[in-house]
Parts: sequence; structure tokens; C-alpha cells
Amino acid sequence: MHVTPLSVTLLFVAILVGFATFAVLHDARRTLGWFFAAFVVAVLVTGPVEWLQRRMRRGIAVTVVFLVLGGIVGFVASAVFRDLASQLDRLEVELPAAAQELEDSDRFGELARDLELVDRAEQAVDDLGARLSGRARATAASFGAYLAGTVLVLFLLAWFPRLVDGGLRQIADEGRRARTREVIDTTLHTARRYLSGAVALAAASGVVAYLVARQASLPAPVALGLFIALFSVVPYLGVIVGAIPATLLSAGLESGRTTTAVIVALIALQVAVAIVQQRLQRATLYVGPGISLVVGSLGYALYNVGGAMFGIAGAVFLLALADAVATDEPPPETLDALVIV
Repeated sequence: MHVTPLSVTLLFVAILVGFATFAVLHDARRTLGWFFAAFVVAVLVTGPVEWLQRRMRRGIAVTVVFLVLGGIVGFVASAVFRDLASQLDRLEVELPAAAQELEDSDRFGELARDLELVDRAEQAVDDLGARLSGRARATAASFGAYLAGTVLVLFLLAWFPRLVDGGLRQIADEGRRARTREVIDTTLHTARRYLSGAVALAAASGVVAYLVARQASLPAPVALGLFIALFSVVPYLGVIVGAIPATLLSAGLESGRTTTAVIVALIALQVAVAIVQQRLQRATLYVGPGISLVVGSLGYALYNVGGAMFGIAGAVFLLALADAVATDEPPPETLDALVIV
């Protein structure tokens, strides 16, 4: 092997460029994450906007879609916080009382008093209340970020096709340019159909889970339904994993018949969701549970629930891109579907 000064210099330059790129991406991960989230939302809202556009002007259709979407998100978020707050109020009364009963008991009283169980129970409740209050304040403080994200979604709806057209014009070869456009169009169409079906299925799963939890008088039924809805995006086993909290809470019910009914209902929900997911994947794209779990776990470690959900969406786009590159079929629709004006 012959090592020249030029090759050594290029090696060091490549290392420096690599470190610099990693540092830039690491520092800009929040901005890039918001941009990608806005892109995913822009792709998803295109379908409802197109449907409403047949009955009204496009600007009004976009306004209606965003108002409905914002109303749904706000309603669910407020309902979850109300549920958790009411259960926290209940816990503030029942947990110290249960600890006091243990301290007063003949069998465990001495051990409970040595552990200062009542004081620890009160401290645990206070910590939970502080966390819930902090999460609520953080959500309210993020209003400006959500507003900026909404503006970014509108920008992508209006300008993304033009940006792609500008990029495609840089390709001199007409055949390669046409093939690139086909790949982009097919990727967007496939990913949008899969993600739209997954979101609709998750919403339906959450509503059914909420009704089951409410009928069984489980605590925080809205939060339990939302938990199952989020996990239902994992194909074939997401509902079962998301149903673990509801199952544990139902196990504490006095009625064994009610507990059995909850478990049976949630298993039936998983079977129904799996059947619909199988049909959705046959019509659009196959996304296995392993990919969803791994990518979702990594996304959650980076940016909590939002990182998990949009991480899975990113995996869907990559799989759709790979599928589009591997096929020679013409694209089902064009990028004009994303144009606002």
C-alpha cells in the first residue's frame, strides 16, 4: 500500500467533515425533527383537503381541516389531563389511607412504621402531582412551537412540489429525471395511504378501548384508550402491549366476570385490528412489527412519544421509497396533490 501526503490529507479532511456533520446534525436534531413532523402532517392532511376541495375553495378546505385537527388534538389532550388529575386527587386520599392501615395492622405495622410508609406515600403523591403539573405547563409553553409547526405545514403544502420541481430540473438526463419523479410520486402516494390507514385504525382502536374501559369503570379511561391507540400502530401485537395497563387495572376489580370481559374485549380488538392491518399492508406496504418496535423505541429515547410516532412514520417513508425504487410501475398520482394555491 502506497500512502501519499494527499491521501493522508484527504483522510483527515474526511474525518473532520464527518465530525462536523455529526455535530451539526446533533445540534439541529430538534429543528430537523420539527421539519420532518411538519412534512408528515402535510402529507397526511392532503387527502382530507382534496376531498373537501371538491365542495369548497381550497383555502377554506385547508382552514376547515386544520380547525378540526386542532380541535381533536386539544380535546384529547385536555381529556387526558382531566382524567389524570382526577385520579391523582383520588390517589392523594386513598394511598396515604392504605399506608396508614398497614402501619396500624398487627402483622405489618412495625415494618411499615420503620419504613415510614405514610410519609413515603404522601411524598410519592406529591411527586406525581408535580410531574403532572410540570407536563401541563410544558405543553402550554410549547404553544409557540406548535404554531410555528403549523406555519411550516402550510409552507410545505404550498411550496414542496415547487421545491421538488426545482431539484428535478437540475437533472440533465430526461429519462433519469422522469424516473426520479416517478419514484418520488409513488413514495408519497404509498406512504400517505399507509399512514392515513394507520392513523384511522389507531383512532378507532382508541375509541373502542375507551368505551371498554369506561364500561368496566376503569380509572382514567381516556388515557387508557390513548395508550392503546398509540401502541396500535405496531402491527399484529400493538394493542396487546398497549392493553397491559388496562389489564392490570381490571385485575384489581372485585368482579372477576368484569375482568374477564375486559380481557376478552381487548383480545377481540387486537384480532380485528390485525385483520384490518393485514388488508392495509396488502393494499399499500408491508411494515413488520420488528421495524415499528425498534424504530419506535429509538425515537422515544430521542424525543419521547412524538419521536416514536414520527420515527415510525420515517421508517414508513423509507420502506415506501425502497418499494418505489424496486418497481417499474407508473406513479398513481402527481405532486400537484400537495399544492395549496
